[in-house]
Amino acid sequence: MQSAQVNVKITDPPRWLHCGRARSGGGALFGEFDAQGRFWYLIVHSDEILHTPFQYFLDDQIVTLGADGYVTQKDFRLQTNKDRDPATYDGEGRGYIRIWTCTYSESDPTPPRVAEFDAAFPQWTPDHRLVGTTFSVICMDALKIEHRYKIYRWRGPFGLGEPAVSVLGEWANAYDPRDPSQVLGDRTTYKPTRNAALIWAWFRTHRFGRGKPESQIDWQKIAAQADICDQTVTGIEGSQPRYEAGVAIVDSKRRVDAEKEILLACDAYIFFGETGKSYIEVGHWHTPALSFSRNRDIMEWASKEGQDGDSQTQGVIVKYTEPSANYAVQPSAAWLNPIYYDPLTTPKFLTVDIQACQNHNQAMRLAKAIGLRSQPRHLIEPTVNLRGLQARHERIVTINYDNTFAGDYEIATPVELNGSGVLTNFGAVPVDSKRWTLLPGEEQAKPVVDGSTDTPTYPSIVGENVYYIDSTIRIDFPELHREDASYVAEYIPTSSITGSESDAWTPMAINEDTAVSGTVPAGTSYTVRYRYTTGGGNGPGWEYQVIAPVDALPAASDVSAQGGAGQAIVTWKNPNDLRFYSTNVYRGASSDFAAATQIKSGYPGGVGQVQSIADSPIASGVWFYWIEATDGDDLKAPATGPVSATVP
Repeated sequence: MQSAQVNVKITDPPRWLHCGRARSGGGALFGEFDAQGRFWYLIVHSDEILHTPFQYFLDDQIVTLGADGYVTQKDFRLQTNKDRDPATYDGEGRGYIRIWTCTYSESDPTPPRVAEFDAAFPQWTPDHRLVGTTFSVICMDALKIEHRYKIYRWRGPFGLGEPAVSVLGEWANAYDPRDPSQVLGDRTTYKPTRNAALIWAWFRTHRFGRGKPESQIDWQKIAAQADICDQTVTGIEGSQPRYEAGVAIVDSKRRVDAEKEILLACDAYIFFGETGKSYIEVGHWHTPALSFSRNRDIMEWASKEGQDGDSQTQGVIVKYTEPSANYAVQPSAAWLNPIYYDPLTTPKFLTVDIQACQNHNQAMRLAKAIGLRSQPRHLIEPTVNLRGLQARHERIVTINYDNTFAGDYEIATPVELNGSGVLTNFGAVPVDSKRWTLLPGEEQAKPVVDGSTDTPTYPSIVGENVYYIDSTIRIDFPELHREDASYVAEYIPTSSITGSESDAWTPMAINEDTAVSGTVPAGTSYTVRYRYTTGGGNGPGWEYQVIAPVDALPAASDVSAQGGAGQAIVTWKNPNDLRFYSTNVYRGASSDFAAATQIKSGYPGGVGQVQSIADSPIASGVWFYWIEATDGDDLKAPATGPVSATVP
């Protein structure tokens, strides 16, 4: 089941049969670039019919197709800006991957053709029919070489970075004798099913399965077993049918081994009726119809009591297919055998693969049935007269031997005639009505992380500061929480936004944790967006802020004054703003700017230049100074000061 989900590119890829609900990858039969630079490839999933609706996986990610046929998930899309940045949310930008899936029907074994594929490759003639298969055609649109790594970064069969493709859905049609609309022998009336008993009959009679005629199945008994499979069982996660199955069977697998996988999914045995027709009996309790007694039937007796240390395992774990983990194979919680389990010791468990099982509650019920059969409190092997041949049609019998060995037993081995031809032998283990039912406390939570939480989360940015200074927009970011991440920031005049994908966004220069724009005029509203990306190109979505730079001119900085003989030297740094032109210098006898006197007007200087003047001659005392930056006209910055100087 697990290997059926991958794509392979080999000369003779394996062929698969599917039935029930299953996820299928398949073999790549074609891969080529067309004249327009698009890469096309074709994956054959199965030799069975796929029913709608179904679900796509690219690599191990669930994806959907939009109305235009393109994959909508952001990992397979790029923005339409000039840098073709990766999309930040599903549906953003444009898609680059389209998928067409074709299957056949019971009335027409030839799948429909993909017109777009035929147009791209005229050499794909009508003789290329792919009869009796389900396949997908995938097209990856052309992309400039410098942007290819943003899309071609997956694990597909050709090794070019294309994604592997698998589909999850309901496969095949199986005959259900309980449905009057279905006619035995007319496959066009058959329907898909997950019922384990019906899937066994499907495989038993499939031309690529066991290949038995449908007339050799006891359909009346199969109908009864299908009813048992459909019984509702309630567990800690809700209700589900007693036995369902989903199978993926490779053509190289022995058919008898493939059949065993289906039987394991419903703990079933195969029986043959008096007329030679076959049927199965799934694991369930019923009152025995056959009994053997010491006085009448049992000729010889052998038994073995379970002793401490006899069993090398103390419970059972079933490896099953878990839907919430994208149909990956997972171990169930351990069923603990109350006969041998000791909480004071480290237990060992028998592990059984039942990958056709797709439900944790069902897996644990199977684990219990297997555990009580393989790790019983005692084993018996009676030798019975010819009446024992009736046990070949029974799964549960009653044994009355003595006070110790009396009760109901499950036949666990074939019923065989011994060498004399007049006696039969079989092995049996104790059984009761709770064999296939989980008692309170026996079912444990499944030890698997829900597939919906497998996608990593990226926390949003907290504590950033967006502001305007020196004719630039700046962002001070907090320190990143991981070393492979880096900030990205862009800005745009708010009036220019026509959509989230406008080409007018301008990147901001990033210096560690600070972003700086180019020179922007005051009086215009700007929208800033920013995020961080990891080394793998992932990260949170954009965060947006609107900033409206004011007309105020930045003030002068680094103002200082130093007194000397009959003078004071005043030093400052002009603002780093292209509008700056000159400065005004003020002096006062107190720290009150309103009482100060302008001693220099329109003192010219360069943007960001450090300047100084000598205020001389001047009387001794303490003097206060202010510097006022201007644009040479009406625009003035707030005066910087006061600073003081003492003149001796």
